Amino acid sequence: MSNSAAGGVNESIVNWHQNAPLRRFLFVSGLLLTWIACDLLLQALTDINIVGSSTWMSLERAIGIDVRRQLFDVWQIDTWRLHLYTAYSLPALGLVVLILLDRLVSQGESGLPRMVSWCGGAFIVGGAILDIAVTVAHSPDLEMEGNPYIRVLLDSEHSLPFVYVHALVTQSLYITLFCGIWLGFLRHRETIAQTITAASPRTVLEFFKAATGGAHLTMRGWIFPIHPSEVPMMYHYIWLIAIPVVFGISLFRWYAALEWLGVVEPEPMTRAGIVLHGVCSALVVYFVAMWRMTREVTLSGVQVMDGK
Repeated sequence: MSNSAAGGVNESIVNWHQNAPLRRFLFVSGLLLTWIACDLLLQALTDINIVGSSTWMSLERAIGIDVRRQLFDVWQIDTWRLHLYTAYSLPALGLVVLILLDRLVSQGESGLPRMVSWCGGAFIVGGAILDIAVTVAHSPDLEMEGNPYIRVLLDSEHSLPFVYVHALVTQSLYITLFCGIWLGFLRHRETIAQTITAASPRTVLEFFKAATGGAHLTMRGWIFPIHPSEVPMMYHYIWLIAIPVVFGISLFRWYAALEWLGVVEPEPMTRAGIVLHGVCSALVVYFVAMWRMTREVTLSGVQVMDGK
């Protein structure tokens, strides 16, 4: 995509090959999420009661592999040690991702809207602080804490002060990371809108195609990518995925605080529903905001042309 084709968009920001901070942030954050997901999956396999033994038996029959035997008897994976090492690594990994995010955010060319910035930040920080505060108030020794990485530190007989310090550092880093993602989106919002506008979408489907980084693709390539050249622009997917995840998790933290306060009952399905609701709602708001900004960019461009 050239600057002229993109309507003045800074190609060095949008283009995957030219934006090293974008590549580094995606690689490291993706590695972190994959590591955590694999660790939690192995913990679920170790304690099959988490999802029910019948579920794992059905899965193993479907794929024809005794997953637990392969992992724990043949490969002899020490899930406890891996879980503990993952807990140790979280502060360091969070700091690395935060540094890489800062470099990506600094590329943004838009000013921060004060009210929107503060409201989003207050929602993220407020939910986290309330969740932490009511947890400590109701369980100062953290024996009722459900966070798997706090639990493994407690169960491995680390001192309570050590667990508190570890949790404080980790929570501070990841709250800052979430706020950084929010501010990063706001700093990049006009660039995202300009890339969508440059595609001149005429229908809702074409708008979604451009908003998901597929403006340069055919409709078939966007829906069913076959060749590497048909991969959408990853610049769009950073914000498209990160913003809903940030607000989905933040909404859950508000809900978790209400559970501690006895306002709502702790139900696993309800918890999953709250996260899903937060993710879907943020995704809808994201697309609506991009639609409105795209319209504004188009109208401003028309007015400039009329002025000439």
